[in-house]
Amino acid sequence: FSVTRKTADIAAEAALDGIYIIRTSVPAAQMDAATCVRRYQSLAQVERAFRSLKTMDLKIRPIHHHLADRVRAPIFLCMLAYYVEWHMREAWRELMFADEDQEAQETRDPVAPAQRSAKARRKVA
Repeated sequence: FSVTRKTADIAAEAALDGIYIIRTSVPAAQMDAATCVRRYQSLAQVERAFRSLKTMDLKIRPIHHHLADRVRAPIFLCMLAYYVEWHMREAWRELMFADEDQEAQETRDPVAPAQRSAKARRKVA
């Protein structure tokens, strides 16, 4: 029994690491590739928030209501909690490992490899 590495196959797979494809029906004249990637990335944040609303992250029991007013109230509270969480993340952005420079985020190429900012390097040091 022997094991050999297929270095050519490994190199070909490594070249594709971190690459994904986004397909959209929006015309290129209406939205360029960089904007499309940014919208996709922000969608992932929203999906993560809604997933936490639907799972046990909130540490509440299932709520079974049938009247419209009683259904709206817990949904409103969940959305309010997400709104507060978003504002807290924005207010504490400098304390967290988050992208602090929103203007630079809009201008840089979202497809290019990530580079640590000077602030991030100071946080790690």
